[in-house]
Amino acid sequence: MSQPWQALEQLDDIVTSHLSWRLMLGDAFESHRELLVPIKDLAASLPVPGYVNESLEIIQVGDGVFEGYNDKTEEYVPVDRRDIICYEFSFGRLANELASLIGFDLAFEELAGPMYRFRLGHFGNPNGSGFSLYMAKVSDPSRLDWCVDALLAEIHRPFVLFLTSHRMLSSQNEAALSARGCLVIPLEQSMLRGDDGAWILSPWARTQLVAFRDRLMPPAKTVAGRFATPTGSRWSDLEMRFIDSEKISVVVGDQRQMLTYSQLGLIDSRSGKPSKQWELLRLFAREHGVMTWLSPGACRQNRKRRELLNKSLQQFFDIPGDPIELTDDGKGWRCVFRTKSEGESYSNDFSQHCD
Repeated sequence: MSQPWQALEQLDDIVTSHLSWRLMLGDAFESHRELLVPIKDLAASLPVPGYVNESLEIIQVGDGVFEGYNDKTEEYVPVDRRDIICYEFSFGRLANELASLIGFDLAFEELAGPMYRFRLGHFGNPNGSGFSLYMAKVSDPSRLDWCVDALLAEIHRPFVLFLTSHRMLSSQNEAALSARGCLVIPLEQSMLRGDDGAWILSPWARTQLVAFRDRLMPPAKTVAGRFATPTGSRWSDLEMRFIDSEKISVVVGDQRQMLTYSQLGLIDSRSGKPSKQWELLRLFAREHGVMTWLSPGACRQNRKRRELLNKSLQQFFDIPGDPIELTDDGKGWRCVFRTKSEGESYSNDFSQHCD
């Protein structure tokens, strides 16, 4: 199995032995290990590799020494203690990965009831527009029927429901979810591993989520114009200082202006809040214009955010070249312009950020 969703769907529980996870996930075990959390319990039995209907009953024969009894062959075999350590699938970690990929506000909680149902978080304004995201893990259709009925009874607005797959979803419940305006996203079609081993959202899932978002939350209008940049200005001529979390003071030559994130075009059209690019710009200011992997908030998503931020700044200020470029050692990024966070002045030496 290239992904863990089918393995998870096969289990009645979300806990099984280290050996069972390895057998189910195969070569993908190590890449998905981040979603598995060891617990103190040890397995009472182990599967026999290659024999579907055979298992070993675990017997402790000494301090840290275990054997497995096969009732079909009536044989005792040595067992590695590492194989019987139990691992629990972490829906909390999965929710965190999904929040990073999709951009919703994480508010993870397990819902009451006999099944595995989770609220992952909310997209948009929790007190107004937006929608919530949920997940259900089941191993047979009747359990999914119960989960869907419970969610539809408890939640009266459209929501996103993540399932391991579509296999358990009956046509009746699919119709009921559709009538409520909900979106069902199977994990096996949406959450994949990229070439670098990082989680990615499939193009199909992204298209579905964007259409769902735009139906519930029409894109907000942005107020993006252009700065009156003096002719011939370079990025090293520009100074930025954050006034607060939503406003910035900008100086280029004899031109000075107070701007909001929306005027810069750095607004999240889904929620009307500052975009991830604005937050990245604030992070650069707090780090004195330089960011490396040691900087707070450093993450792989910043690579794309930096590209988008560069394009937005280039368009707004109409200055050629990249405003944020690689450091000389190629291990970080630096702002070519001068930048300061809230409460700081421009009295310090900015030579390391200039041409």
